[in-house]
Amino acid sequence: MIYTVKKAQLISEQLRKFSDSDSWMVVGQYVNIEFWINEVQTSLQAIDQHNTRFRRMYTAQKDWIDSHSVQIPDNCRICGGICELGNGKKKPRLPQKSPETTIEKKEVRKELVDNMYSFLRRSYKLGLLDETDFRKYCDKIGTSVDLDDIDN
Repeated sequence: MIYTVKKAQLISEQLRKFSDSDSWMVVGQYVNIEFWINEVQTSLQAIDQHNTRFRRMYTAQKDWIDSHSVQIPDNCRICGGICELGNGKKKPRLPQKSPETTIEKKEVRKELVDNMYSFLRRSYKLGLLDETDFRKYCDKIGTSVDLDDIDN
């Protein structure tokens, strides 16, 4: 699992806890709402920019290997170590993205936004923020407000 996904999961889990904690605990976290909004925005940005960072990393490693003629031992097919049965040297393997990474990023992104939304909704229901701020924070994390969550 990539660092970006792990970090987003950690933040998401914290936010999930806030949405069903006792009211005084929610208040204690709400006073740091700008911190939590920033954590979510930063994590969403990291997820969204992962492919760009991966391409840069891949290109930098490939260019270095090619320009410096980097070679590593071709390990033995039997023991896996460097031995007389190995085939000599070869270019290092470049990093590869797995299809699971794309799925993980998509899922954790949704979960992160959903859990932040739940924390905001809970804070709204407790009267810690008004409808204007509720909408403003939802905009900051790229989601809309469910009209059923607004008291009329």
